[in-house]
Amino acid sequence: MARLSDIFDPNVERLSILPRPRGSLPSEGRGSVMSPPIDYTDIIAPQFLVDIVKAFETPRRAAQGEEITPQEALNVATNVAGGGLATSGSAPAAALGSFKRGANVAGIPIRELLYPNKTNLTPAEKSAISKFERDLAVQAVRRREELRATGQDIVTPTPGLNLINEIGMNPKDLVGKRLVPVFGDMSALGGNVSQVRGVPLSKPVIQQAGRRYPLIKSNVAEDIAYASEPSAAASKIANFGKFGDDDVLGVFLAGSPKSVDFSHHMAQGLVRQLDTLRPSKDAIREFDSAIKNYVVMKPTPEGTKVPTQPFKKFAGITSPNIEEMMISKTSKDFTPGQLRTAISDEMSKYKFQKLGFPNYEDLSKVMLEPGLKKGYVGQTVFEAIPGRGIQTPSYYHQSYSAGIPGRYVGGLQNRQTGDLGVPAEMLFPKLFAEKRAKGATDENILGSMRLSHQGERFTAESLDPLMQFLGY
Repeated sequence: MARLSDIFDPNVERLSILPRPRGSLPSEGRGSVMSPPIDYTDIIAPQFLVDIVKAFETPRRAAQGEEITPQEALNVATNVAGGGLATSGSAPAAALGSFKRGANVAGIPIRELLYPNKTNLTPAEKSAISKFERDLAVQAVRRREELRATGQDIVTPTPGLNLINEIGMNPKDLVGKRLVPVFGDMSALGGNVSQVRGVPLSKPVIQQAGRRYPLIKSNVAEDIAYASEPSAAASKIANFGKFGDDDVLGVFLAGSPKSVDFSHHMAQGLVRQLDTLRPSKDAIREFDSAIKNYVVMKPTPEGTKVPTQPFKKFAGITSPNIEEMMISKTSKDFTPGQLRTAISDEMSKYKFQKLGFPNYEDLSKVMLEPGLKKGYVGQTVFEAIPGRGIQTPSYYHQSYSAGIPGRYVGGLQNRQTGDLGVPAEMLFPKLFAEKRAKGATDENILGSMRLSHQGERFTAESLDPLMQFLGY
């Protein structure tokens, strides 16, 4: 891993205490007939600052097995342990963040880090660089960004997880069936995430799906096609049941990328980075306060919603019981999913990103299944089983305990591109036509499909455009 001291050019002459602009010394030609101009945009850090940086790095180098010279040990004693310029009135400790340190992360210039290979920057991009430099003054931010600059994701296969192969469903098999949208998040399946863009997790987070949940072999054997919290599972089973003797197919409908906040994937992945990043105590207190004051809209018997603050007694993000609170119901005031959503939502905000909390977008990229398109449905389809209530899967899902009975039948796949799913209006044309006629936007319609119980019989008239879309 690159060292901070690598940013200091060893081939330049430095003053002992004061910084200087490049080209200001006789050794650089200053005072000669062909004297080069002084470059006031390139400041050479003084030697004492270089010594301080190297002194701070020495303990880590020693821990990694490097041989430390007597002079380096002396630098540690004088500049770090006490008596050196870094702790005296001669040079403020803030000098460590001055000059070129703020312009680099892991030896990479910020400009190159944020806008690689870009020659001309816009005012907005220059402003972003300045803001990023300011954020780096926070130790936890610098820790995070040093790791992110050169780090990678580490995702290994989940031990013991067995899946069946996906089935490409023939669109003709939809004709005459009652299609019911089944809302689900976009989480991936099959990996144990132990590192996110260079930031290690205290424990791996298991990717547990998503739309691929019906592919788990034990679920197939037990006729369990989906899972949710008990109340939501009971409601969806009732939705299937209201269509009587119809052949009912549950059709996967993805939420927005942020819908994954409700499951364990994001909250666990964020909390398990805190041991590495170590935000300050003040930052932790500010985050805990935000959770305590987080507003959740609660439905009323009258069909309205009222604002509530169910986390007023939140024990804290660094509480020894935080993992239990995110998985097991510990309060009559909220569900674990609501707490997970609050944690993920708050931590995604810039006001906490700039305090050194984990990078939400990095984790989102790891936890979401790639290739799922907004507004598409049918990537997974299952046959509902009438007359059965909530099931208890032998496969333990950390977010959802209530199994919905059903048999996986396949998914709609484009024969030419391999893309999964189709635009929702192709499977629910009547619903879209009725809602559009009343002035609803497609986004409004999709939102209502996620939140309310609906169903539509797929007709032969809708088959031809579907077949053409899928490349048949």
